[in-house]
Amino acid sequence: MTSIKITLPWPDMSLMPNRKNGKHWGGTQAAKVNAREGGFYATRAATRDDLLLGDTVPLRITFAAPDGRHRDLDNLLSCSKSALDGVAKALGIDDKRFNPITIRGTRDTNKVGYVQIQIGEPA
Repeated sequence: MTSIKITLPWPDMSLMPNRKNGKHWGGTQAAKVNAREGGFYATRAATRDDLLLGDTVPLRITFAAPDGRHRDLDNLLSCSKSALDGVAKALGIDDKRFNPITIRGTRDTNKVGYVQIQIGEPA
C-alpha cells in the first residue's frame, strides 16, 4: 500500500463537542459542510493512480495547534469527523475502514494551526 499526505486547516472550534452545550445543530452546519468539502478536495488533489487501499486504511493524524493551550485530542478527532467524511468520500470508501487511527498533537511554529493526515502506510 502506498500513502498520501494531506494538510487541512485547523478545525473550526464550533465543531468541538465540549463547546456545543445543547446548541441547535444549524449553528454548526456551515462549518461541517466546509470541513467536509475541505477534506474531499484536499484528498482529490493528492490522490495518485497507484494508491492501493486494503480492507483497512490506516490514518495518522497530526494536530498542530496554533498556540500552547492544552487540547484534548479526543475532542480534536471528534471535531474533524466531517473532514474525515470528505476524505472517505474522495477515496470512494466508507470511513469505517479507517483503522487504525493514530492521533498525535504538536504545536505549529507559524502559529496558524493545521491538521496533517497521512492516509495509508508509507512505502
